[in-house]
Amino acid sequence: MKNLIYIFSLFMIITSCNEDQWLEEEAFSFYTPDNSFTTPEQLDIAVVQLYRNVSNMLYGSGANGDAFTFQYTTDVGYDAIAPNHELNSWGDQIRPEKRQIGRFWNDFYQQIYDANVILNRIDNIEFMSEDQRNIKKGEAKFFRAFAYRGLVTMYGGVPLVLEETDSPKRDFVRASAVEVWAQIIEDLTDAAQFLPGADEVEQDGRIAKGAAFHLLSEAYIVIKDYPKAITAASEVIDNLGYSLMKDRFGTRSDEPGDVYWDLFRRGNQNRGSGNTESIYVSQYEYLVAGGEIEDNLARFLVPLYWQLKGNSDGLNLFVGPTQKYGGRGIGWWAASDYMLNQVWHDSGNDMRNSEYNIIRDIVSDNPESAYYGQKIIESGSITEFSDPLKRWWSAIFAKSTPINNFPAEVGDNQANSSYRDRYVMRLAETFLLRAEAHYLNGNLDAAADDINEIRERSMASPITSSDVTMEFILDERARELFVEENRLMTLMRTGTLVERVRAFNPMHNGTLGTNQIFDYQNLWPIPNSEIERNTEAKLDQNPGY
Repeated sequence: MKNLIYIFSLFMIITSCNEDQWLEEEAFSFYTPDNSFTTPEQLDIAVVQLYRNVSNMLYGSGANGDAFTFQYTTDVGYDAIAPNHELNSWGDQIRPEKRQIGRFWNDFYQQIYDANVILNRIDNIEFMSEDQRNIKKGEAKFFRAFAYRGLVTMYGGVPLVLEETDSPKRDFVRASAVEVWAQIIEDLTDAAQFLPGADEVEQDGRIAKGAAFHLLSEAYIVIKDYPKAITAASEVIDNLGYSLMKDRFGTRSDEPGDVYWDLFRRGNQNRGSGNTESIYVSQYEYLVAGGEIEDNLARFLVPLYWQLKGNSDGLNLFVGPTQKYGGRGIGWWAASDYMLNQVWHDSGNDMRNSEYNIIRDIVSDNPESAYYGQKIIESGSITEFSDPLKRWWSAIFAKSTPINNFPAEVGDNQANSSYRDRYVMRLAETFLLRAEAHYLNGNLDAAADDINEIRERSMASPITSSDVTMEFILDERARELFVEENRLMTLMRTGTLVERVRAFNPMHNGTLGTNQIFDYQNLWPIPNSEIERNTEAKLDQNPGY
């Protein structure tokens, strides 16, 4: 012991005498932009980050549930925690200082910055072929356009930043929405030229030409160039090797279900698995290289059913969360009556509304409950359960959760994610974009034909040209693309957000609340933090805020 003390004391004397030398750091390597983008491999890491940015923004919501802002602030659903939870009330909570308002602004501009760095440096890197260089350019331009599309749709005209910035800048000015959309179209046109075909991509999850043409169709709709919107959508539908999945397929096709159910089972989303409907798929498959651990889809959308208590005895109807009914949901987000019931009126035998895809009743599994073995709704076990917000029970949308098919490593208490890849774009939406362009261009017959392509696959009743309205198109998007599409941006883009929130969101239509939404709120406000930082020029706020 004495020897150890002596040695330690000697060490302290030596090191204290050479303190300056001892504390001097020696860096063995430095990573800077100049030495981090010198090879194709390094550049590809930066490109992969663009994909990851989109995944994190749209699906990686974490505990805050930010990604679900795109759904519960709209007509298809609401925040079931409390009337004033998060952004439930447009009038009270959509404000320039709110965290979510700034979060998505920052996320989009981070994507733009990352894309600009790639585009600024790519021509100085030696590639094996010019095709390789152009593919990376195409990806970077696509993702820059993707980010500006989000910004201009949600905030209106925004500053256009098209070069890499390496020093603080405080004199940004807003470009007009027209100018931003023009830049989006330019980037997407380049991307469509550079990107490979659907069967030529390097790996699942990588975008192809179809993704650029799909977004081009939407952009041309916004600027009212409907013939070009039709041409862009037709390129995807007719010429690039995509087709709707109309027959049972994939990992669980031998089980009871239907082809729409198959689209959302684990392992079925990518072209590599035989899905010719996929255009752009965010990689979230569990324990797969490039995937994420979880996306919280099931956690937020599946009701808190496992805490339900029976009327007669007050005992839990369920032993706990079970993978049979979608896992450990917390019911943060609940479907509106519009989404759960109204859109299905006159839809016939629409498989999207089948018992496989929308589960409206489940069986109590607690042997101690008086309702054991009975369906909870049918038996009346919760008819007197007083929860106006329906956090505990509304319905289970099977597309949001891998029912009875969670990864083997996942227990019931960890069954809170979809654990599968997520569609960012698929061909069904391209048909609906072309239908919208046909409708706005005055060709109702062609619009009905495109909508019927979707409805025929779903065994829904066919429509005629007289049925086609903007309202019907938005309803069809809800039926087909529930949770997949960014519903907030769809309604903002079509200028229908305010009227549809007032009509269908129960927090605003008097069903559960009387929250206000103002006429000017088809756009979000510019974040206060951005206005305050911009000290050398005026960054105008959106009207009303």
